[in-house]
Amino acid sequence: MSRPVRERDVLLVTAVCHFLSHFTMLVFPSLALVMADDLGLPFDRVLGLSLGMYMLYGLGALPAGVITDAWGRPRAMLVICLLGMAGCLAWVSRAPGPREIGTALAGVGLFASIYHPAGMAWISRDIRRRGWGLGINGVFGNLGVIAAPFAAGALAVTVGWRTAYLLLAIPALVAAAVAFTMGRGEPAPPAQRPATGGGRRRTAVSFGVLAVAMMLGGLAYRGQTLVLPAWFQQRLGSLMSVIDGWTWLPESGGTLMAATTLTSLAYLAGAAGQAWGGRLADRYDLRRVYLAFHFVTIPALILMGRLDGPPLLAAALVYAFFAFGMQPAENSLVAALTPPRLRSTGYGLKFVMVFGVGSLAVRLVEGWQRSDGLGAVFAHLAGFEVGLVAAVLALMFVSRGISLRN
Repeated sequence: MSRPVRERDVLLVTAVCHFLSHFTMLVFPSLALVMADDLGLPFDRVLGLSLGMYMLYGLGALPAGVITDAWGRPRAMLVICLLGMAGCLAWVSRAPGPREIGTALAGVGLFASIYHPAGMAWISRDIRRRGWGLGINGVFGNLGVIAAPFAAGALAVTVGWRTAYLLLAIPALVAAAVAFTMGRGEPAPPAQRPATGGGRRRTAVSFGVLAVAMMLGGLAYRGQTLVLPAWFQQRLGSLMSVIDGWTWLPESGGTLMAATTLTSLAYLAGAAGQAWGGRLADRYDLRRVYLAFHFVTIPALILMGRLDGPPLLAAALVYAFFAFGMQPAENSLVAALTPPRLRSTGYGLKFVMVFGVGSLAVRLVEGWQRSDGLGAVFAHLAGFEVGLVAAVLALMFVSRGISLRN
């Protein structure tokens, strides 16, 4: 007889998978700097190779959510996610040319897309302190974002980008084995906490407005992840020199390591934001927390496009703290506005908006970078955040009378 899965086990598997999901998606922008030289392609063309990966990372979430709801086996879905990611990462390392690399990267995105609808729904169903559980899970996802630039930079300058992708398949295989061998049963779900005080129509309209906000947030998120390592390499000057001086690498390798190390440092603030955001999500109205966090990102993005040196790093730290810190509130809003039987589908719809539509930022950034330079990208991304804040204000209006607390 199989033992039931405990809350601790649920958090362990979902946290590790969340880490690897974001880690895998975020190694590419750092490796792209080396890939462009190796493949003899311009940087904007190499960025374009990731379009399929980022698009399927979002679009694949909806069918993954529907399958998870119908099958009712989130742990098994996460095993498939990890095994598929491992196989496609190894495929990237062996792909001979740009077309094959793009196809293999698309496979990585497709399998990685399984995580969010399966993992988030599992947490929202089986963890009693939902905001806290989503916050802890979010911290691990953010740690993947933090680790990716540094690890990718270190691997790229020591073993090359192809071997780097091959080595990255190993943690996914290990995690799949752990998830497969843990308890097979599912615990009885705790009491659900759906939205109260509104009818089905009002709740559905509220979710639709939230979806618009999440789409705009996804465009801003993906855009900054694509350009931040390269922007730091251009604008951090004295800080780059200090870190470069600590390495034993030749000039080009030391410059890359400095840029990716500082990118990881900036994202480190996001882990603290996730933890704080999770606490606030359990204590206050989710809409107000969501609004406040996104509002702060607007001036931070504008400043990131105009500053250099230590002030630029400070602005990036502020941006990361609030841009990542809002996620427990956002994920709690999705849970509150969807019925338990469609929870995975609800998260699937969210990540279609965040990562599927957000992947269009790849093409937008290509165009902005060619016409106006990297610095102008941040002002455009701030425009998305302005639209997002307007959407959250609309959400507060259409959902008035609905209690949205964890």
